[in-house]
Amino acid sequence: MKTISYIILFAAINLLYGCSVDGLSPEDRIVDANFWKTRADAEAAVIGIYDKVQAMVKQDPVAFDVGSDAISVLQVTDDYLAINQHNITVDNPRVKDYWENNYAGIHRANDVIKHIPGINDAAFTTLQRDNLLGEAYFLRAYFYFNLLRAYGGVPIVTVPYESFNADFTIPRSTVDEVYKLIIDDLRLAEGKLQVKFTDEMQTRGRATTGAANALLAKVFLTKKDYPNAIVEAGKVIANPNYALTTGRTNYLNMFTPNGRNTREGIFEIQFISSATEGHGLHRYFMPVANANQIGGEYIMVPTAKIINAYESGDFRKDAAVAISTNPPFRNVGQPFVNKYVRTMANLDGNVFALRLADVILLKAEALMQDQKPGDATALLNMIRRRAFGLDLNVPSVRDFPNASDLAKGYTLELAIENERFLELAFEGQRWHDLVRTGRAVAVLGINTKKTLWPIPQRERDRNPRLNQNEGYN
Repeated sequence: MKTISYIILFAAINLLYGCSVDGLSPEDRIVDANFWKTRADAEAAVIGIYDKVQAMVKQDPVAFDVGSDAISVLQVTDDYLAINQHNITVDNPRVKDYWENNYAGIHRANDVIKHIPGINDAAFTTLQRDNLLGEAYFLRAYFYFNLLRAYGGVPIVTVPYESFNADFTIPRSTVDEVYKLIIDDLRLAEGKLQVKFTDEMQTRGRATTGAANALLAKVFLTKKDYPNAIVEAGKVIANPNYALTTGRTNYLNMFTPNGRNTREGIFEIQFISSATEGHGLHRYFMPVANANQIGGEYIMVPTAKIINAYESGDFRKDAAVAISTNPPFRNVGQPFVNKYVRTMANLDGNVFALRLADVILLKAEALMQDQKPGDATALLNMIRRRAFGLDLNVPSVRDFPNASDLAKGYTLELAIENERFLELAFEGQRWHDLVRTGRAVAVLGINTKKTLWPIPQRERDRNPRLNQNEGYN
C-alpha cells in the first residue's frame, strides 16, 4: 500500500466504527453492513487498530515517566501531579483513559481476527491474510501487555461484541493467564508477519517479525523468563533490518521529525503534524515561547537526578535535555525535555515504542540475570561506546546517581539499570524498569502496592466483578 494511503487511513478510519462506549463495551466495533468484503476493507481495519496506539501517548510515555524519577510536575493540571506524587485516585482521568484506549484497541484487533478469515475476495491471497492477521495478533498482545503492567490481571476478551446488550460483567483473569494470551498471540504473530514492508515508514510503523521478537523479549524479561528473553532479543539483534544509529548528529536527529523511521526503530508510533497526526506532547515539556514562536506550557520538567546522571561527553544528554534561551522562549535557563519538541513547521517526531538500543539492554539484563556477566557487559558497552566511546570498566559515582546505591558497592545490575535510565530517557521505560527489577520501592520511596495503578472506578461501577487492586479504595 502506498505511504500516502497509510497516512490518510489513520485519519479516516474512525468513520468505519460505531459510537463510543468506554471500557469493555463495544466501542470501536465496525458497524458498516457492507464492510469485510475485500482486501482493502481488511487493510483499512488493521490500520484502524494503530489509531489506538497513537491515542495513548499522553499516558505512555508521559504518565509513566511522570511516575518515575525522571520528571517532576510543576503545575496542577491534567491529573499528572497525583501520578507524580504516587497519590493516584480511582477516578484519575489518565488511568481511566489508558484502560479505555487499550481495550478499544483490543476490540478492533478482535474484529480483524474474527472477520478476515471469512472475506471472500479472490484477489486476497493467503499470505496477505496472514500478514494482516499477524498485525492484529501483535497489536492485541501489545495492548494486553500494556494493561498487565499497569493494572495486573485484567479481563480477557478475545471476541468482538456484537450487541450493546451483551453482558460485560467479566472478572479479572490472573497475571499468568494474561501472560499466556500475550505470548500465544505473539507466537502466532511471529509466524504470520512480514519481515519488512516496501517502505521504511511502514517497516518501522507497523508490526513486523522483528517487532514481535522485540516485544516477546520484553514480555519474557518482565516475566523473569531470562533464557527466552535472551533468545528473542538475539533474533532482533541479528536481524539485518536493524542497526544502531551512530554519530552525535544522527543520534540527536533520531528524535526529530527529520529523523523518523531510522534503522534503529523497531516499532515507532507514527505522527506527522498538528494538522493531521501530531501528538502535541510539546505542550507538556516545552517552555513558554515568545510571540510567533513554538512553545509549550512547561507543565513538567526533567529532574536534577537525570540531568546530572550523564557523564561528560555523553551526547545522549543533548538529545534528552535542553536549556531554554531567549529567543525563542520567554525565559532563559529552564531545563526541558528535548525529545518531543514541535518545530516551527508544526511537525512532531515519532514516539518510540521499541528500538534496538532498548532490546540490546534488555538482553544485557537477561544475560546478567542468567549468570553470564561477561556477555552482559559486552552489550552494555556496545551502548556506552555508541554514546561517548567509553566502556564501563571501573565504576564511578556517576554510574550510580543515588548515594545509597553507591554505598552498596558496584553491581552490574545497577550499571544496566542506569544505562537504561540514560539511553531511554523520557521514552516511558524507567517506571517499568524499576517495577520489573523490584527497585521501585527503594528508588522512588513508594509502597509496593503503588507499583500498580488502580482499576478505574468507572469500570468497577459498571462491572461489579472487577475487584480493586490492593491499596486503593
